[in-house]
Amino acid sequence: MLGLANGWHITTRYYSLPEGTKAERLEQVYLYNGYMKMEGAGLTTIFDLKNSEIIYINKRNETYWKGNPQRFVMEIRAELETSVEEKLVGVSAENQEEMRAMYMEMIEASFPASGSTPLPSRSFKVQRVGAPEKVSGFSATKYAVFEEGLFLENIWIAKELTIAQDFDFINLSNFLNQLAQGAYAASFESSPEYFNLLKNGYPVKVEIQRGDGSVEISEVQQAVRVQMNISDFAIPSGYHAGSLSQVGVWDGYL
Repeated sequence: MLGLANGWHITTRYYSLPEGTKAERLEQVYLYNGYMKMEGAGLTTIFDLKNSEIIYINKRNETYWKGNPQRFVMEIRAELETSVEEKLVGVSAENQEEMRAMYMEMIEASFPASGSTPLPSRSFKVQRVGAPEKVSGFSATKYAVFEEGLFLENIWIAKELTIAQDFDFINLSNFLNQLAQGAYAASFESSPEYFNLLKNGYPVKVEIQRGDGSVEISEVQQAVRVQMNISDFAIPSGYHAGSLSQVGVWDGYL
């Protein structure tokens, strides 16, 4: 069956320090012929890069949402604005405007009503650190990433994982930039320096230092070639369409 494998199944765990792995969450990612499926915390997200569509599937209540990035931004903003008004019920009149302005600023930062906002270009530098080391059984090379001369993150690349030869990560970056209304374009994961790393392998570990001193870590636990087809990315039979809130896409955003 390995000879028929045409896609990838990647298991990644996410945790932070100093809490450690006791509070970790796992995510399953499947990559196949322009499709990307992510499963975690009861929600399945599917990117259909060829047709520029995104699908959210909630297995708990058997609902789904399907649309393009433009529809996603428009609908999630509308639902969040409605949520703001619900949160203001019972708040004194003198505090309502201040709270409304605060919430709307949060929404505008992620989902601007005017569409993509031009962002200044950022420069990144990648520097190899030390000799290869083992990460979850993979031989990986560590790189330090700097943004505008300041340390940004550490990233470990496993040469043996040739995932970028089978999946177009540049196309994925362009798609995510539509969802993020331009903000993703300024990220390291959307930079030429990042794509140059992917030519050498796949990131099996990333450490990001936060301003409060905590460290956010993602670590690949398993990455194997598997056999898949287009039906693995279809909406299950019997599921019904719902709003983004019904599917649970933005729970806890505000």
